[in-house]
This record gives sequence, structure tokens and C-alpha cells, in this order.
Amino acid sequence: MRNILWIVLLPLLLASCVSKKKHLAALTVADATADSLSYRLDSTTQLVYQLRLDTAERRGENNALLASQDKLQDRIIALDDEIERMDRDQSSEVEDLDARLKERDALIAEREARIDAIRTVLQTRSAELDTLAFQLLDTLQRVDSAVFTLEVESDGVLSLSVLSDYLFYPGSTTRLEETAAQTLLIISQYLAAYPTLQLTVVGHNNNQPLNRKHIDSKWEFSAMRAATLVNELTRKYELSTSRATAAGKGDFAPRASNTTEEGRALNERMEFRIEQGQRRLLRDLKRALDTGNP
Repeated sequence: MRNILWIVLLPLLLASCVSKKKHLAALTVADATADSLSYRLDSTTQLVYQLRLDTAERRGENNALLASQDKLQDRIIALDDEIERMDRDQSSEVEDLDARLKERDALIAEREARIDAIRTVLQTRSAELDTLAFQLLDTLQRVDSAVFTLEVESDGVLSLSVLSDYLFYPGSTTRLEETAAQTLLIISQYLAAYPTLQLTVVGHNNNQPLNRKHIDSKWEFSAMRAATLVNELTRKYELSTSRATAAGKGDFAPRASNTTEEGRALNERMEFRIEQGQRRLLRDLKRALDTGNP
């Protein structure tokens, strides 16, 4: 660069008539100018080089970004495909779940219908007992309220107790009082109106000795009295034999204390136990389960 500057300035110097001092000053200015230009050229060259490096780096970053963008785009496409697949699977699962829920709802509805049918059967039978209890109590208390006791037990059994002396001659197992006929007639008539009900006649005694020569067992004595009443109901009052049973409890199920005369009188009784016939009830319940209708 300096050589070039000398080539430019030399003709001017030769052509001019200047002093040595001016000549040296001009050379100094020329050197300074040449140094400045050289520095600026070097700086420019360095700047260009740095710019080239930056440009190459930016190109590398850009290429990396483009490659990353391509990868991200591929990932986005893959994720979109996965989402679509999941949507299809979810839709299928939802449809399957809806189908199973409908099946479950149908099964629940069917079972509820059966339960309702069973409940209707049981409520109908319970209503029959409640109605019969009301009718018997109202009728028998008008006959003689002192000798009849009626209650509905917790297990759904209607228990009608009648003092034994009102039905039997004292000490007899077969001979009935005249008042027994009206009682048995009332019981048979009400039972005829409720064919699903069963009757068990149970004989009871107090703890006093039996005044019988040939019977010393209160079990036997109470059972014989119950059998007499069942025989009377089935033969004279046409109660079906399949609906009536006789049993004896002796003095093992007292209603009151045997220490008093009143208590012993209450314990000497005949009990008419009325309840739903198990066979008929089971048949109706099975029908309700099979059809969902009572």
C-alpha cells in the first residue's frame, strides 16, 4: 500500500519545486495517511471475516432450526395421528361403555321389576292378614270380648287365642260347648274368604294336674283338643284338610304366670294361628321372579 502511494506522489514531488523541509512534511503526512488507510483496511478485512463467520454461524443455526422444525413438524404430524387414533379408540370405548350401561340399566330395571313384584306379593299377603285380623277382632269381640285375644306377631302370624272352657267341657278332649259352634263358624267363614292362608290349631294348658284317668301327658291332652277342633272345622265347616294342622304345646308356652287364678285361666287356651301358606307363597314368589308380575 505504501509503495503504491509513493508511485502516486513521486511525480508530483519531482514536478514541484519545493524545499526539503516541505518535502519531508509531505512524506510524513503521506505515511500517516497510508498507516490510517492500512489500519482501516485491516479493520475492514477483519470485519468482513467476522461477518463471514457470523453469516456461516447463522446459516448453521438456521439449518439446525430448519432441521429441528422439520423434526417438530414430523412430531406434530405423528401426534395428530396419535390423537386421531385415541379419538377413535375413545369413541369406540364410549360406545362400548354406553352399550354396557344400557345392558346394566336393562338388567337393573328387570331386577327392580321382580323386586317390585315380590314386594307386591308380600304386601298383598300382609294386607290380607291385617284385614282378617280386623274382621275377626271386630266380630269376636261383639260375641264375647272376655274370652278372645288376638294379635299379629312380628313374623306375620295372626294369633287368635280362645279360653279352653269356652270351647270344651271341663276335662274333655272331644266334647264341645255350644258356644264353640259360633266361634268355629266365624273362623271357617273368614278363612274361606282368604284361600292363601293356613291354619294351625295349638292346644295349651296351665301347670295344674290333669283330671283324667287315662291321660297324664299335657302334650297329648293339648294335642287331642287341637285335633278335635281341626276335625270339626274340616268335616262340619268344610275347611280344606290341606289348610289345617293340629299341634299341642302342653304347659310349655304360657301367656301369663301360673301363680294366679287369672293367669292359669289365660294359659288354659286354644290358639288359632293363621299365616301365609308356605307352598302357595313360594309358588307366587317364584311366579313373580319368573315374570316380574305378581
